[in-house]
Amino acid sequence: MFCPKCGKSNPDHAYFCTQCGNDLTSTEAPPVVESVMATIDSAPMSPARNNLAIPAGVAGWSWGAFVFGWFWAVCNKTWIGLLALVPGIGFIMHVVLGFKGREWAWQNDHWDSVEHFQKVQRRWSIVAIGLILFIIIFLYGMIYFLGSTLEHPFPSSSGMKV
Repeated sequence: MFCPKCGKSNPDHAYFCTQCGNDLTSTEAPPVVESVMATIDSAPMSPARNNLAIPAGVAGWSWGAFVFGWFWAVCNKTWIGLLALVPGIGFIMHVVLGFKGREWAWQNDHWDSVEHFQKVQRRWSIVAIGLILFIIIFLYGMIYFLGSTLEHPFPSSSGMKV
């Protein structure tokens, strides 16, 4: 038997701790056990947190999880998102993270409130959508530039068009 106060190992039949003298017959919840249980309950991927109900406003599509995949998963302690690094199922995992990512992030991390959770996820979404828009504008610019270059090729060194 371990003393709930100091953690010292004692014989099973002991009435008092040999280290600190704590009463081992007490039926009240020991402080060490309470602190350990509090830590386990808030730990990422804890079964106790996975059984939590999903509050209104948490579920839904996550642009941050879809675009950033494994990076978003690590930052939100959603370790299953690391499957996005596996060749062959990476894109599928990005889609799954898009659909289920917000729920998993809610269950796997300790959030102050639903508002705090939404604020953080909103930032991920803004950056993800900004990145998508940047890529679209960049590709459009490249296509426009290449198209105009093909219509009007550069002059050759002799000054004549080829």
